[in-house]
Amino acid sequence: MTATSRSTGVAAACALALALLFGSSVRAQTTCKAPSSECVVVGKLDLSVGLGLGDRSNPVRGESSIPLVVIPQLSYYGRHFFLDNLELGVTVHESDTTTLNLIATPGYDRVFFYRNDLQNFFVGGAPYATGIAPLAPSDQPEQQQVFPVRRRHTTYLAGPEWLFDYEGISGQLDALREVTGEHEGYEVRGAIAVPLLKNAGALVVNTGFTWKSAALVRYYYGVDGLYRPGDAWNPFVKLGYSRPWSERWSLNAFVHYEYLDRAVADSPLVSDHSVLTVFGGVVFKIL
Repeated sequence: MTATSRSTGVAAACALALALLFGSSVRAQTTCKAPSSECVVVGKLDLSVGLGLGDRSNPVRGESSIPLVVIPQLSYYGRHFFLDNLELGVTVHESDTTTLNLIATPGYDRVFFYRNDLQNFFVGGAPYATGIAPLAPSDQPEQQQVFPVRRRHTTYLAGPEWLFDYEGISGQLDALREVTGEHEGYEVRGAIAVPLLKNAGALVVNTGFTWKSAALVRYYYGVDGLYRPGDAWNPFVKLGYSRPWSERWSLNAFVHYEYLDRAVADSPLVSDHSVLTVFGGVVFKIL
C-alpha cells in the first residue's frame, strides 16, 4: 500500500503529487518479506526520482496550471518510525491486516497559491504574486474589484491514521488537526484502492474523499469581509498504472480527478469546480 493523496488531494509534486505518482491512495505497510513496487524493506532508505510529463490544473483564479516533470521520492520505514517525503509517522499498532499510525503531514491547499511551497519543490516556476486578487462581480462583468489576500503560511496537521489490507483491497482513514497555530482546523481523509490488473503491470483504481473543516477552508479560500465559507467535502477518483522494466526502472502513469465542494468552488479566489492531474513517465530507483 502507498499513501493517498491523498487528495482530493488534493492534488503538485511532493506530498500529494508524490503519493499520486509512486503508488495507490494508501500507504505501504511498514513490514514486508521482500522488496517490490508495493512494499518496502524495514530499515532501508529508499530514494527514487520520476521523470516525465504531467500537469495539475490550478483552480485558483488567474493562476496557471502546475507542471509535473521531475518528482523525487524519499522514504524510510523503521520498525516503528517512518518518513515519507514531508510526512513523519510512528506506528503504534500493527497486525497482518491493519496498522495504526500517528502522523504529521503538511497542509496541501497552499500548493495552489505558492509555487515555492516545498510540496512543489521540483515542479519549477516562480512564486505566485500575492497581495491583491481580482474579482469580477456577476452583475458588472466589465468591471473588476481588488481586495487584499492574506499570506498563507506552511502548516502541518497531525493525528491518527488507520490502514487496512484485505485480500488485495487496501484503505486508509486519517483524522488530522492543524498543529502549527495558523487556523487550528481539522481534516479527515479516507481512501480505498482496488487492483484491476496485476499481470502485465499493476492497474489500480482509487476512490476517496477529503473533508475539511470550516476553519481550514476559510484560511485558504475565505476573503475577510467578503466570503466566509463553511466546511467542504471533496471526493476524488484516480486510475493509476505501473509496470517494472528492471530492478531500477519502472513505467508510471495516472489520471486523478478531484471535485471541489461548493464551499471551495464558490470562493471569489477560485474559478473551477475541479482539479485534474495527469502524469506519464518513468521512475528511476537511486537507492
